[in-house]
Formats: sequence, structure tokens, C-alpha cells
Amino acid sequence: MSASGTTGTPDVTVVLSARGPEPRLTRSLDSLAGQTLGLDGIEVLLVGGGPAGDSPVGDSLAGGGLVGDGPAGDEAFRDACAAEQLERFSASRPATVGAAVARARGRYLLFLRSGDFLGREALTRLVDAADIRGSDVVYAKTAGATGALFARTGHRVPHDAPGLPWELSGTKLFRREPVERHGLRFADEIPAALAAQAFTLEALFRARGISVLADYDYCFASRASNTDTDTDTDPAPGIEDLLRGTAAAMAVTARFTEPGRLRDGFHHRHFARELDPLTGPALLDVAEPVRRRVFAGLRRLVTDHLSDAVLTRLPPGLRLRLSYVRAGDLPGLVSVVRYEAGHGVPPLRTDLVSAGWRRTGPARHTLVLTARSPLPGLGALAEAPVRLTGTRPGAGRIVLRPAPDGCGTEIEVRIPADAFPPGRTRFGLRTALLGTEHQATVPAGAPPRRAHGLRGLRPYRLHVAADGTRGLVVAVAPLGRRQQPRSAPAT
Repeated sequence: MSASGTTGTPDVTVVLSARGPEPRLTRSLDSLAGQTLGLDGIEVLLVGGGPAGDSPVGDSLAGGGLVGDGPAGDEAFRDACAAEQLERFSASRPATVGAAVARARGRYLLFLRSGDFLGREALTRLVDAADIRGSDVVYAKTAGATGALFARTGHRVPHDAPGLPWELSGTKLFRREPVERHGLRFADEIPAALAAQAFTLEALFRARGISVLADYDYCFASRASNTDTDTDTDPAPGIEDLLRGTAAAMAVTARFTEPGRLRDGFHHRHFARELDPLTGPALLDVAEPVRRRVFAGLRRLVTDHLSDAVLTRLPPGLRLRLSYVRAGDLPGLVSVVRYEAGHGVPPLRTDLVSAGWRRTGPARHTLVLTARSPLPGLGALAEAPVRLTGTRPGAGRIVLRPAPDGCGTEIEVRIPADAFPPGRTRFGLRTALLGTEHQATVPAGAPPRRAHGLRGLRPYRLHVAADGTRGLVVAVAPLGRRQQPRSAPAT
């Protein structure tokens, strides 16, 4: 199906990251040179793969030779290529990924990372699928991929196909005509690996058709690579770069979708993958001004894009951190991140400290519970975040205040003894935050507390103790004279 032989136009422009050790780059270039599509059908643009300001090197290969604007003069590029590769390719003027896209001549575009290589038939199969099916974007299965999207080959794939939002790297075939018509480019201010997500999303939403090819191992990824970040060839992105890249991608989704299930599916992917590290230990490692800027950006993302439907699908720890972002509580978020870094689990626990009877009038008593949560500012995260279970609604008064040592929240609960009916009542203390619930833990071996009070004119014994699981039990029993055994009748 190749059109290059008759039109002089390459079928595919491969934009290849040239950053990384020489053997990885050599492996990628060798795989392109060995494609069954033939060198006449391939144009290669080599770019640095780093942020746009790094002045990466751009090269153009067409018809088996390089077409460039100037002599080879970039020593860094020469050092990155083996001698046999230099015989095949020569360097030309510097270019960003965006500039590479603008210079591309192929009918299709494919982005490849240094170290990744293609199966011999990959480009032929991709071009044939796009030509025959009229697809503007073609997903190509990476060797070892097990995601739901690659369970089978499909064409006219809908945007809400399972797994599609999670595959946003540039290792796909893009029809160049709509890319040019709509002016799609990689944002210069964002590292290329992150800018690829916004580019891919807009291409997907504008595509007349999307194909997924799962019948062949099209790409073999470098071990250090993954589907959506260029950790193999780029330095680890800074936290502010990651924030900018994520904001750009989510803005594209918001521009092309209406509120609802489709938008939530893509936003869920970004909150689950990118906002996890953005609200994680990396936040502790940056200077305070950077931390405040990142937090402000996180608040904008949460305010603009985080629906309750997305929030409830996230893991409990991330859901908790985003709750602090939504509440605008940066110190609270930092406290939660530090707790999780030190304990390995989010601070989703509440411990009962004490439970006992307090006299509140003549022969009247109130059960007073004191508990402790490591969550700071608990009262600001949700309406009525602490609840009693096993008692009638409104039976107790709950007061939340900062813990005396400044770490976490102290919880005090007061329940009048009259709220407990005669007999045994099992109850507990539960903390509920946006779908994340946990019950207070009663210390093992907590001693029972007893008191005596009146109900009307009748005396009662009051008893509270651990119920042997994670709750408490209150026993209310009337006090009365023990019946004396009747004397046997005289004989």
C-alpha cells in the first residue's frame, strides 16, 4: 500500500528521541533501517528528547539518505551514535519536537523513544491499516502489553473503549493531514514526554477513526521505558513540569468532552496516575515557594476537573490527599504525606483513647468517649466526618478539635445514659470521608467502666466495655433486691 514510490512522499515520518546511551539509539535506528516498508517510505527526524529549551538536534532521513539544511556539527550527537550509524545518518540543524512535527513530510507520524525498536513489519502493517480503514490514529501493541485495550484488534474504536485513556504515549501512528490542518504541536514549555499526552488526546478527539492493532508485537520498549513517560531518555520530570503537562492534557479533555462518563474516564486516568506523585513525597522535597505554587496548581485542577464520581474511584490514600487539596489545606496535605511516607499507609485510622461515665446531675450520667485521629483539620474535610454507629441518630454530641500536641484531631463524644435502652447496645465510632470509611479501634484489654444511675425513680447499673471486635457495648440493667429463696414448708 506504500505511496512513497509514486508520489515521492514518505509514508511515515518517525520522530525519534536521540537522547540516551549510544547502544539504545543504535538499536532504534537499526530497527527502522530493517523495516519491510523500505527506506524510501521512511523519514526519520532525530531530536534530543528533553525540554524544548535544551536545543536538541534534528535530522531528516528520506530515500535512504539524510536531507539537511547544514553540515554535521553537533559533537554531542556524534558521541551518541556509533560509527556505522554515522555513515548512514548525518546531523543537521537543531530542532524541538514541535519543530520536527512542522518539518515532517510523511503521510503519517510516529514517535519513538531511544532504545525502543519496532518489529520488522510494524510500519507496513500500521500504514496498511490506516490506509484501508481510514483511521487517523492507530494504536500499536507493544510487546508484553496486557491492558484491556489490546485484548483484540479493532477499528472505529470509540473513545470510551476500556483502557484507551491509559495509553497516551506518542508510540502510535498519526495521520499527518489532520495534524497540520488543526495545527497540533508539542507545547514548547513542557518536556516532550509530557507534551505527548496533550498532543495525543487532541489527535484522538479530532480523529475520524481510531484503530487498535493487537495482532503483532509492533514495538519493543526499552526496559526503562513505560507507556506514558520517557524515563528511558528524559531526566525525571520536575514536579512543576509534571503539573504543567497534566494541566495541559486535562484542559484538552475538558475542551472536547461534556461533563459525564467519557470526560470522567480520561480525568480518572490523570488523577490516578499523575496526581498521585504530585501529591506524594516529591512535595516534601521541594522548597516552600515551589510547594505553594504546585499546591495552587493542584487546587485549580481539583476545582476544574475533579468530580465526585472520579474521586470515589481513586485509591483511599490518594482520595484523602485530594480532599486536603480541595479543602485548600496545604499544611494538612503535608502532614498526611509525611505520615504516609513514615508509616507506608495513609493515616486512615482512629484510635479510642478512653470511655467512661461522667456524672452530669444527681444520679445522672453521660458516657464520654475520647478518640484520636492522625488526620489534621478533620472537621473541614467533610460534613459530619465522624459518626456513631449502632445508636439512634443524634444520640450523641461530637466535638472535633486539634490534638493537644498539634498532630491530628482529637474527637470527643458525649452520649447521655438515657440514650441507651435497657439491655445491651453495641455501637462504634466511624470516620467517613468521601467514600473512605474506617471504624475506631478499641485498645485490646480496655477495662470496663461501671456507674449507677436512675431512670425515673428506679436505679440502674451502667456498664461499658470493649465488645471483643472493634466496637463497644453498653449494658443497662435495673438494680433490685435479690429474691430470697422461699423456706420449705414445715412438715
